[in-house]
Amino acid sequence: MKNKAFLLTIVVILNLFLCISCSKNREYDETEVITAAAELIKKSERLNDIYYGRGIEYSKNESEGNGVYYPADFLSLERLGIKTVNDIKNLTAECFTKEYAALVINTKLSQVYDEDGIQEYSRYYQKYNALDNSEECIMVYKNAIVYLTDTVLYDYSSLRVSRVKGDEVFVSISVTVSTDDGKVQTKDIEISLLEEESGWRINSPTYARYFDRQQYEDLQKNK
Repeated sequence: MKNKAFLLTIVVILNLFLCISCSKNREYDETEVITAAAELIKKSERLNDIYYGRGIEYSKNESEGNGVYYPADFLSLERLGIKTVNDIKNLTAECFTKEYAALVINTKLSQVYDEDGIQEYSRYYQKYNALDNSEECIMVYKNAIVYLTDTVLYDYSSLRVSRVKGDEVFVSISVTVSTDDGKVQTKDIEISLLEEESGWRINSPTYARYFDRQQYEDLQKNK
């Protein structure tokens, strides 16, 4: 009798666990997710350029510089559709989840410190007018490291839901990456999306770089 009761308890626990496990993955409307993903990834292309690519160009006029920072070039800002650092922050919030947006803003629009001091300078900061404290111009860090130099073309017709994990819905999209020296590579990248109060937002990187397998294997051999 005790064995039967014990086995019954185990069965109930297992069924409960299975129900909980099954309920962990959210339901979603595939058309809605694909539509949202396409809009968000398109927005992220501009942000990838601003934060990690060639970014905002700056005036080379030495008299306008402030140490390693120079005023943003007007035509570059016009091309990117921004005027102030707050514009960049707002675009970031409209594209990425709160957590991911905060990570990007805190590492690219703020100085990064560790126990040894400044490890990375803010890529941009807002300069204010000394008389009325109005937003005067974006200042650009001239020595910023450009991480993304390749040209990336996103094939939006290939966009599809690849999997679901808890509240996250992952989409896959095919990209073609071209280097300045003529190398071309096509591959799929997976991007995470979360639904927040304001709608769907991206929760992972969307950029891509050319992957040189031979160079990677050579590096592994030299370790």
